[in-house]
Amino acid sequence: MLVALGIIMIVLGAIVTFAIDAAVEGVDLEAIGYIVMLGGVIALVAAAIRGAGWMTMNNRHMHSERHVSSDGNHVVEDTKVG
Repeated sequence: MLVALGIIMIVLGAIVTFAIDAAVEGVDLEAIGYIVMLGGVIALVAAAIRGAGWMTMNNRHMHSERHVSSDGNHVVEDTKVG
């Protein structure tokens, strides 16, 4: 979702900055376009950081070992996350 928002903001900011030649009194459209593009870049960076966090969580492996005593009465389970 953040990736799509970032791309849309960058495109809209570029259109406002480079494609619109209209002048609005009291409003600098070029500055607004750059601000919107900067917001899009920030959204893309936030999405990349968020995605990197999910990737590290998926790389964790769980290993379980079960040991049963020779008489069959005692069971020991050991789980390791690595």
